[in-house]
Amino acid sequence: MGAPVITSQTPVNCGHAGVGTHVPSQVRVRISGSPVALVSDQHVVAGCSLTGSPTPPCVALMWTVPALRVKVSGQPVLVQTSIPIATGPGIVMPGQTRVMAT
Repeated sequence: MGAPVITSQTPVNCGHAGVGTHVPSQVRVRISGSPVALVSDQHVVAGCSLTGSPTPPCVALMWTVPALRVKVSGQPVLVQTSIPIATGPGIVMPGQTRVMAT
């Protein structure tokens, strides 16, 4: 079974309570009006609790484990089970549940 597709409205945090904001690279494919997130998209982090000594605060999330079969403009979409990585793994909160992908 598939997992829900991540959109710009899906809450994403770094592992230190910083809030990730999706910067979409495409705006044509939307779910409930929000752009679908792609593995190549950037999520900018604000409010990371790391102080910079010895580890700098998280500023952007990179992604692993995107959907295998569903792509937009040739890029795999992100799903609820995708893993955001900054200084350690991040957290994907529940978002939309109408569109699933594998």
